[in-house]
Amino acid sequence: MPNATQILRQDHKQVKALFDKYEQGKAGDAKRRLAKQAMNELKVHAQVEEEIFYPAVKKAIEASELVDEAEKEHQEAKSLISQLEKAGDQDNGEADFDAKFTELMQAIQHHVEEEEGEMFPQVEDSELDLSALGARMMKRKQEISKSLGSTKPKSATRSKSPSKSKSTRKTKSRSKTARGATRKRARAR
Repeated sequence: MPNATQILRQDHKQVKALFDKYEQGKAGDAKRRLAKQAMNELKVHAQVEEEIFYPAVKKAIEASELVDEAEKEHQEAKSLISQLEKAGDQDNGEADFDAKFTELMQAIQHHVEEEEGEMFPQVEDSELDLSALGARMMKRKQEISKSLGSTKPKSATRSKSPSKSKSTRKTKSRSKTARGATRKRARAR
């Protein structure tokens, strides 16, 4: 099982991947779904950090101002997420939503750089039991995720039905057979 800082780094990578997909996407519902998924991931991540990680870190390292700064950045991110959720409910213009989401992405990128560059090295050098802390964090993440509902995209949770797979294989098989017959007719001419 990953330790506390490994879990948080994994979360950071997952959210960055969602941000990247958002930036590459075209306007529309797919882009909004990516934004919603990223915001849900951020909510879970922030809550786990605030409830479990930050209190432990404050006791373990001398530079508690890093935790204070991180908590302020969380409040800013939560405010942006709230604004984005309201904008999404009101279905404001795509440009307004995109601008606000870009602001959130930049704020999170700055927050991640500070955590991974300044806080995590000090935490990893401390006497803190990162394995035990990681186990507590994973358990809490699962509880929070359940309360928010699934944050995975539908395509990741949907399984292919056996009948579709067979149907697709039959179609591909027929295509190969048809191509073979066409080649034979062409050779015969």
